[in-house]
Parts: sequence; structure tokens; C-alpha cells
Amino acid sequence: MTELIELRREEAIREYEYMQHLKLFTKSEISKIKTKRLYHDYKVERRSKNVTDFINYITYEVNLFHLLLERRKRLPSKTAGYDGLEKSIHKRVRVLYRRAMARFASEYRIWTHFMRYCQMRHFYTDGSRVLNRMLNFHGDKPKAWLSAINWEYRLANNLTSAKHYNLRGLQRHPECRELCLSLIGIQFDEAKALEKSKNSDGLPKALKMAQLVYKNFERKDVEFFQQLLEELKKYRPLSDALAKQAIDTMKTKLADKEEMWDLLANLTLQGSEFVVIADADSKDLLAQCIEIYHEGIARVPSKKMYSLYIESMLKANDSAEGSEKEAKAKRKALARAFKEAFTAEQLEEEKMQQYLKLLLHNPSPKDELVMAIIEKGIQQYPNSADIWSLYLRYLIQKNVELEQLESVFLQATTSVTTNASRITLWKILFQYYHSQSNLSQSVGDLYRKAISQDSEVGQHFQPIYLDHLSKSEGIFVARREYNRLVKNFLTPLELHLKMASLEAMQEHKNIKELRNCYENATQRFGKTNPSIWLEYIMFERDHGQAMLMPALYERAKAMLDDDAFSSFLHEYELLKNPSLED
Repeated sequence: MTELIELRREEAIREYEYMQHLKLFTKSEISKIKTKRLYHDYKVERRSKNVTDFINYITYEVNLFHLLLERRKRLPSKTAGYDGLEKSIHKRVRVLYRRAMARFASEYRIWTHFMRYCQMRHFYTDGSRVLNRMLNFHGDKPKAWLSAINWEYRLANNLTSAKHYNLRGLQRHPECRELCLSLIGIQFDEAKALEKSKNSDGLPKALKMAQLVYKNFERKDVEFFQQLLEELKKYRPLSDALAKQAIDTMKTKLADKEEMWDLLANLTLQGSEFVVIADADSKDLLAQCIEIYHEGIARVPSKKMYSLYIESMLKANDSAEGSEKEAKAKRKALARAFKEAFTAEQLEEEKMQQYLKLLLHNPSPKDELVMAIIEKGIQQYPNSADIWSLYLRYLIQKNVELEQLESVFLQATTSVTTNASRITLWKILFQYYHSQSNLSQSVGDLYRKAISQDSEVGQHFQPIYLDHLSKSEGIFVARREYNRLVKNFLTPLELHLKMASLEAMQEHKNIKELRNCYENATQRFGKTNPSIWLEYIMFERDHGQAMLMPALYERAKAMLDDDAFSSFLHEYELLKNPSLED
């Protein structure tokens, strides 16, 4: 190993001489390059070799080359010795890649790394040479075949080789959509070139080959047709016949798939030449699109089908194109889609919410329709927090009596199944109470009701209630309530931190009460939470008695588990000696 490394060091001497002679690098920089290369050489020559070591070495050399390019700008256009320096670096990189690909052939990333390098340096012939070897090891990966095809077709400009790899790839992976579409695209590119050169002899053969590839591909799902038609758009009118064949097949074989009808309708709405009559205006396209959705609904009357119909109408309304008349037609089409789905009782929960939101966005919504949708939504999706939330907001918007609002609120909190959903509903009720001047005196009662709920709901509102009390009735009332909560309820860490922050905000701080907050917090959460101990210690350092810090450290050490204490210890040392952070 040492002999090999020494040999490489000797071979690189000429490089360093050129670097210094051309003043591309300083002596100090050249010394660092030598050291870094020596480090990488030992890494790649050790007995237990690792592909990452080779990649790191190669990356270093490539970065060095880029730096060389930057420094070259200082030189005259033709400088003796520079080309040799560049070639020497590339030779080293090639050797490293060759060794890595031989030793770690099963590592796909080393092959892709090499292909990227060849592309960067325009070494297209070098890239082509390794494709067969790469595919021998990684032919089980469709992406490897696609990479080889792209290389030969887009970079090496070798159509014959690209088609060869594409056919072999399809034989190995007959279900791969991308390989099928790639070969169809290549055939149409070839047909386009033949047409342009007025070579009519080869044109039918290229088009027939594209049709044959399409015909033999068995995994013709909706996504395949979508991507195929998108690809064929590039080759009109040569591709019209195949597109028509594909659409006919799609309509026959996938008539029970909602996505097929959605694709067909959207192609129509977009004015795709494959499915619409030429010169159709946007109004006709919208009408034809809706007609296709109705045909699909008749064939597949599912919630999913209606949702796709509605989603398409929503997207159409998002478009800013067209006149005011066309915009009005789109709005009517959207309202119609929602109404049809609602009448058929086929609105999914999300679409039910969207329908309600659109109606409530109107300053004067139709009450009868809104209530009909809400009632149906609650009947079909009784656990939906969003529908209940919209119901409550609608009642607030209607300025109903408090008794009615609270009655619905009670039904809602009973129906939803998660505490997170219940918290959302409670927040709406609190917003209402806070917005009504005649209910300002009742806000405290509402907080006490919320706090008495299940632990998660109650704990969420405990610190918020303290903040409310502090602002409305003062720190003494908030302090009394805090002590009551600590005594009678399970309390979250946020409650103790909130009370500590309220105490700290006072002009005349009560150190005893502040310390009480931290004591309560550490007693309840001190086994797993190192941050609360650190906050307690910082409080004593800044506001309390610094002499208590060691005692708190010992208590933290005794209570915290090993992982938490390890985290605590580092931060504690920084607290004692901030200069350690530098």
C-alpha cells in the first residue's frame, strides 16, 4: 500500500510544479492539496475499502478542478503546461472511477456518479462504454435502462443504440410505463425526422413500430393513457391516429374507472385536439366537459366520480381566463355540480365542507339550502369537526340566541371523537363570548367549564384562563386560581410556565411565588424534562438566590433519567461558564 501511495505522490510532482509555476496556487495551498490527497489515498488503499471513500476522493478532485477553472481566468488564453495539469486531474478521476466500478459494481450510485461526471465534462464516449456493464449489474432497475436510453439518445446522439437499450429494457420490464412511452417517443421523433427529410419510405415503418409498442404494452391504466396522450401532443398530426386508437381503447376498457372519465372530461375542457372538434369555443368546451362527467356518473355513480366532477369545476373557476359571461357560466356549472352531488347524496365529507364554505362566503346565504346541507352533513358525517365548526359559525353569523348556540355546541362536542376536535369547537365558543359585550362577565364561567372537561381539553385552557384572569382581574386572582388548579387538577407544564411568566412581568416581583411555580413544575415534570430544571436554575441565578444553584443541580441529577441528564449537564456547564460556548 505504501509503495502505491508513494508512486502516486511522485506522479503528482509535475502537477504541483505547474501549479506553482503558473501561479494558480500558493505554496501553502499546494501543501494543503498534498496533505488532502495523501489522506484520501490512505482511505482508498486500506484493506477494508468503502465506496464512500472513493466518492469523497473523486468529489475532492472534481472540486479542485472547478477551482482550477476559476484560477485559469487569470492566465492568457494559451498557457503552456495548463492542459497537462487538467489532463492529469482527469486521469486521476478516471482511474478512481474505474477502480470503484470494478470493486463496487453492485453499488448503483457509483455508476450514476460516473455518468454525471462524464456529462459534466462531455465525455460521451466514456459514458457509452460503461452502459453495458452497468446494465449487467443493474438491469433489474428500470431507471438504469432509462438512464442508458437517455444517455445514448439525448447526449451521445446514437439512435440505434438508444432503441436497442429501450427494446432490451422492455423485454426485461414489460410492465414499465416509462420504458414504453420512451420507445414510442423515439419512434415518433424518428418519424418526424423522416417526414422533414421527405423520406417517405421509412415513415410508415416508424409509425407502425410506435403502434406495435403501444399495442404490446399490457399495463394500460389511466395514468398510462394520460402520459401517452401528453407525449403524443408533441407529434401532431403524425400521432393523431395512435391518439384516437388510445382514446377508443381507454373508453372501452376503463369505462368503470372514475379517473378515466375525469381524464377525458379534462382533455375536453383543455381543448385537446385529440378529443374535441376544431374551433370549439370555451362555452362549448365546458358544456362538452360536463356532458362527459354526466356520462361517467351514469356509468359509475360513486362519491369519487362526483368529487372529480366538482374538483374539475373548481379548477375551471380558478382560471382567470375568459370573459365575464364565461366566468358566470363556470360559476353556474360549479353550483350545478355541487347541487347534483348533494341531491344524489354522493358528497364526500371534504366536498360537503367546500360546498358549505362557498355558500357561507356569500353575505346573504340561502338559509334553507345551508341548513339542508348542514343537516345532511351531520347525518352522514356526525364525527366531522369541520362540519360542526361551520354550523356553529353559521349560527354566530345569524346572531342566534345563546341557548341555541350552546345547544348545538353540546351536540357537537358529544359527536366528535377526538379531544383536538373538541378544543377547536371550544375555541369557536370562546371567540363568540369574547365578541359579545353582554357576555364579558360570563367568560370566566366558560373557562371554568372548559377546565372541568377531559384532561386534554381542560389542560389546554388552563394557561389561557390564567392569562385572561391576570389581564381582567389582576395577578392576585390569577395566583389564587393557579394554586387551586395545582391542588385539584392534573396540570400541564405550560400552566406553570405561564404563571411564572405572569409573575415575572410584575413590576414588583414576588420571588416566593415565582419559585413556587418552578417547584411545582419540577415536581411534576422533573424526571424527563431537563429544560425546566435549567429555567429554575437561571431564575435563581438572575432573580433568586445563586447559592441554591448547586442544590438544584443535585436534585436534577437525582430525578432526571440518564439521557435527559446528559442533555441537562451540557447546558448547565454553559450556564456556569458561558465562555465554554466559544
